[in-house]
Amino acid sequence: MKRMLIMLAVWAIACIVAVQPVVAAPTTFPDVQKNDRFHDEIQFLVNKEIISGYSNGKFQPKHHVTRGEAAIMIGRMLRYDGKPRATRFKDVTAQHGASGYIADAAVYGVISGYPDRTFRPNESITRGDMAIILSRAFEIETGSARKFKDVGDQMKAAPAIRGIAGDLITTGYADGTFRPTSKVTREQFSAFLARGLSAEYKQRTVKKDGYSRDMTKKYVFSTLTGDIRMEYKKVTGQFVQISYTGFFWVSEGPKTGDISYMQQEETDEMLVESYPFSEYYTELKYPVKVGHSWTGPSPSDHTKITGINKTVKTQYKTFTNAVEVTVNGHKLYYVKGIGRVKTVDPAGKLVSELKSIQ
Repeated sequence: MKRMLIMLAVWAIACIVAVQPVVAAPTTFPDVQKNDRFHDEIQFLVNKEIISGYSNGKFQPKHHVTRGEAAIMIGRMLRYDGKPRATRFKDVTAQHGASGYIADAAVYGVISGYPDRTFRPNESITRGDMAIILSRAFEIETGSARKFKDVGDQMKAAPAIRGIAGDLITTGYADGTFRPTSKVTREQFSAFLARGLSAEYKQRTVKKDGYSRDMTKKYVFSTLTGDIRMEYKKVTGQFVQISYTGFFWVSEGPKTGDISYMQQEETDEMLVESYPFSEYYTELKYPVKVGHSWTGPSPSDHTKITGINKTVKTQYKTFTNAVEVTVNGHKLYYVKGIGRVKTVDPAGKLVSELKSIQ
């Protein structure tokens, strides 16, 4: 219950700082059209000199990514020098085009080879191996509320898959699978890298009719003690004795040093939040309907949807489509595409309300 009240005090009040939208340059490759699903992600990485095409000028988006190509793209992203040189792998000599990136990635623990001391640079990379490499490259230590039907706890890549899911790099497939043994195409790999680097592309993975906060917007919430602001950005922090790096909602309170980090994730079943390395708290369960109820982190935390299409007045605007959630007498109001917009305590006293969005 204590943790629940802390969340109400901090996050029902919170505010968001926007990330500038990504503007894609004109199409670079003749085989990547403007209306292609991952055109913007590919161009974003081209602009950052992380990916490039082949000697014929094409990108070949449907081709599978080799392990060597993955090392090159990850190496460029991490600013390795890429100078060709000998590696620890017997099948990657200094003459191999990716040797410099492979050597550095191995030294920094981003990639690893096989027990026979090979790296197999020309083999296509699997989605499971890709998840491991990305989780290391982006230093992802946190998990996810998302469950994949084909990812068991004993699977080597399981922690990494849950990590990149929680970091909104992947959402898996519509049938609830991740398909860890499937191959990765160049356009898919580009999308994963772009999502790891930019909140703009993470936002594109979010449910169109969901209730999570918009990662590309700035929010300000007013409270009785002052304004609180929140920004979705990459941070490095310390939780107890665990260091972590990743994208989090950073809440800055009205008092100096009043800062906290939160994760928010939305699946087809629910909207959840958590502090780093803490238990998730379910904010909404889907489908949204009056009477739908669940318990919080503590058995005494009773949560229920008590209204839909509610009219809620805030300093920002008046909403007519809010969902009312009651938690131990507190009233929380959520709006599609925006998130929580207002909170009042059991006595009807205002705890927080949305003041502005940019």
